[in-house]
Amino acid sequence: MILFQNRLIVLEYRPGTDVLSVDWPSVSAYDLTEVERSLSTLVEYITNYDVKRLLIDSTKAVISPDLDMVEYQAIVTEFAYKLQKTRLQKSARIMHADLAREATSQQISEDISRKARLTVENRNFTDKAEALAWLTA
Repeated sequence: MILFQNRLIVLEYRPGTDVLSVDWPSVSAYDLTEVERSLSTLVEYITNYDVKRLLIDSTKAVISPDLDMVEYQAIVTEFAYKLQKTRLQKSARIMHADLAREATSQQISEDISRKARLTVENRNFTDKAEALAWLTA
């Protein structure tokens, strides 16, 4: 069932498996405020539905070359801090096919996880079925 939708994200919840799915938003310089709001909304739904498993699909996400990466990282770091206050246990991320972009994303993710001391178990996958199998195991 779709819990929330705006032009950047769609939150789809499967109560039987307790998996909340989100397509990670594409980001450009003029979208940062809305991205921040969308990620806060994601945390609200994780909290309100007491979600334990999150599936993030990054396969279609595009990061604009004119994006202020410092500001974007600050937004994502705040998202990680907020996640720490939820009861989320596992997060699976479906990776983008562009390996260079993916290497950058993983470095950012590791830095943010370290800063936020994120304790949520997190794994990256190339396939949605594998990610769902891991989340629900």
